[in-house]
Amino acid sequence: MKIFVPILFVFIGITSFISMNNQTSNQPASVVLKDTLMLDREKYLSFLKDSLKGKESLPADSVFKNIKSLKGKSTEQLLSIMNNWGHALGVTCKFCHEMNNWASEKSRNHLRTREMIVMNDRLNRDLLSQMKGFRQPVTMGCISCHNEMKEPPHDGPRPQGPRPRPEGGGQPNTPKN
Repeated sequence: MKIFVPILFVFIGITSFISMNNQTSNQPASVVLKDTLMLDREKYLSFLKDSLKGKESLPADSVFKNIKSLKGKSTEQLLSIMNNWGHALGVTCKFCHEMNNWASEKSRNHLRTREMIVMNDRLNRDLLSQMKGFRQPVTMGCISCHNEMKEPPHDGPRPQGPRPRPEGGGQPNTPKN
């Protein structure tokens, strides 16, 4: 009887393991897409790429209007960067752009993006490049703070009062890169 109980436990354990493996192998693997707006962005990117055939390697500022912060990048690089930003913020192209007028700057998100580019460049160039305890290069991008959210979580103190509006009718006051 003393040997029967351990053998029974081993037998139950083995049969449970076998039945669990059989159940999971019969079920199709489900794919979880974290970035639910990826397909929407891909639709617009596909449309743009089709309309820009042959211009992929041209400088983006010669193909698109109002390119200020990403001058010198190719058209292909620009589209890839925009797609990465969309993923990092969990948004689609409509968040910043009018679909019938891509060059429109009516959305306040154009100014915000330009300010964030300057902030991110300064952070990477002036602060993170000076960190000696890490393998270089240490860099951060939009997703580092936003993590697929339009607004990053605010863990620190919030500034008091409204954010000052730029002078000059909403045109950016940041240096042109």
